[in-house]
Amino acid sequence: MTLSSIALRNIQRNFKDYFVYFASMIFSIVIYFTFKALQYNSQMEKAAEGSKKISGAFQVSSVMLIIFVAVFIIYSNGFFTRKRKKEVGLYSLLGIRKRQIGKMLFYENMLMGLMSLIIGIAIGSVLSKLFLELLVSMMGLNLNVHFEVPMAAIIDTAIIFFVIILYTSLQGYRLIYRFKLIELFRAEREGEAMPKGSVIMALISVFLIGSGYFLALMFMKAIMYANFMAVALYILLATVLGTYLLFMFFTVFVLKRARNNKSSFYNGMNMVTTSQLLYRIKGNAKSLATISILSAVTLTAVGTSVTMYYNTFTQSKAVAPYSYSYEKKDAELDKKVNAIFAEEKENHPVKDQFEAEMVPVKGKFEGVKVDFIFNMNYSISEKYQFISQSEFNKLAKKIDVETVNIAAGEAFIYDSSYIEGYEFSPEYKGNKAVFQIGNETKTLTIQGANNNAITNLGELVVVVPDEMYEQAKQAFGTRVVKNIDVKDERNSKVLTEKLTKVMPAGESEMAPPFRDFYTGFHMGLEATGLMMFIGMFLGLVFLLATGSIIYFKQLTEANADRERYVVLRKVGVTKQEMKKAIAKQVSFIFAIPLVIGILHSLFALKGLGNILPFEIMIPLLISIGVYGVIYIGYYFLTVRSYYKIVSAK
Repeated sequence: MTLSSIALRNIQRNFKDYFVYFASMIFSIVIYFTFKALQYNSQMEKAAEGSKKISGAFQVSSVMLIIFVAVFIIYSNGFFTRKRKKEVGLYSLLGIRKRQIGKMLFYENMLMGLMSLIIGIAIGSVLSKLFLELLVSMMGLNLNVHFEVPMAAIIDTAIIFFVIILYTSLQGYRLIYRFKLIELFRAEREGEAMPKGSVIMALISVFLIGSGYFLALMFMKAIMYANFMAVALYILLATVLGTYLLFMFFTVFVLKRARNNKSSFYNGMNMVTTSQLLYRIKGNAKSLATISILSAVTLTAVGTSVTMYYNTFTQSKAVAPYSYSYEKKDAELDKKVNAIFAEEKENHPVKDQFEAEMVPVKGKFEGVKVDFIFNMNYSISEKYQFISQSEFNKLAKKIDVETVNIAAGEAFIYDSSYIEGYEFSPEYKGNKAVFQIGNETKTLTIQGANNNAITNLGELVVVVPDEMYEQAKQAFGTRVVKNIDVKDERNSKVLTEKLTKVMPAGESEMAPPFRDFYTGFHMGLEATGLMMFIGMFLGLVFLLATGSIIYFKQLTEANADRERYVVLRKVGVTKQEMKKAIAKQVSFIFAIPLVIGILHSLFALKGLGNILPFEIMIPLLISIGVYGVIYIGYYFLTVRSYYKIVSAK
């Protein structure tokens, strides 16, 4: 019998142990291949104007993925190496030469790795069209997808994963040379010394995490007193360091307190469960802390990308509330525009249209936080647009806002970039709007502000009393903006292109005389759709990998605990009691990183919510729900496998 056939038999014999690792590795290869296939896909290059950005996004995400997958494969391989040490020691004791043992382990790793690679590329190739259709749908692209498997993607995936597989295979080969025979037989007893607890370090861990959470919640106020990067860096370092210290010291503190509670400790199997956890926490601390941080990063990234995707329409509408807005220049332009709408009336009939008359006035604001005015139109032109109170109240129903009631000497602001209550948004209310009419300086007190857009052109609109408006009109003249809403504006590409061709160029790209809803919406949909697609798949890989790491770790410990459970059965412990003890022990290992990861992501997203102008909690809760369900699935699989190992005769 050859060494390769022995290696194949060993894989078949141990396949149940290898299955989760095998499946996770295949899934990682499928996702990496998918990213590369989409990066090199000729259809995507033609369909999306920003194809270079799409290619770049998949390139960056592929690098992130392969770094993580490489660490996961090497890390997981270490668990199997430890599990096989005793077996390798037996081979050596039976007189098999080290070189032969090394070759056998090398062949095992290579065979399993190459099988994973072939299956992963095959599945990725079959599913490539489905993944492309999903991406095209999420990005809102108009593309008839056909089956295509870029050869560059196959070569890239094969080379990258072959290098990783070769490295782990060489690590397997070196196993017999790295340890003495006695060390191989004692492998299962390594790292089981009683950990030293420290109340001070436990308290420091809580303080670091707590201070990180507090600054995340108070981020906008914190950066008023300290540098932005300094605050962000402290939150990151405090949370990460606090998490590692929490698992290394705080968990030990909690378990020792549980052990000292005699009434609970001696109740049923609690003595076994608590003691097992206490002795094993030292070996698990770093990996569990890493999993907690990875979970937090994954949940935050996925939650943010999902939020931005589902808020694309809302955010686009906030910037461009109408299908089209254009500044009326002359009768010839109106004639061309009307002719285009007549051509497209079957596909995009006009639902509503109205005109808004305004007076452009050069002026400035005086008062609190006026430096925080972000309105680009105002910043470039240094002009705000007057609209009379009577004219505005006629339009109020059409633009879905309340009517304005202002007295002489007062004004009301409409600025689409204004965010009420935002730390870095201007406090319009109570401030002054100052402008010049002839030789006379006029000052209006601002009664209040709203962020509804009057047109798509992004003007900073000042509602003024009719008398003041007439004075400004006489001095500066008027401009008229026409707003038009059409049916099915999300798919109005052809109509938008026709209108864009006839519109005159503006003085600045930031203050154009024409702006449509479709362009901004589809640019946003492409960007957020791509981000969500990548985020979802990276998140799934991270989740499956972290769940697998805990699974492997627990199975390694189950093999080490087998003799202890044999003794427990002999002294009368029932199967039900054993199952309950295992479930409780494994639940601690799974629950802690899950809870810490969720808490980290909740506070991270809450802090991010102070910066992002939309609600992010609902998508985060959905992400947590999906994450939790998969994680719980891993928990039950681990409990079942653990029990089967320790109860085997």
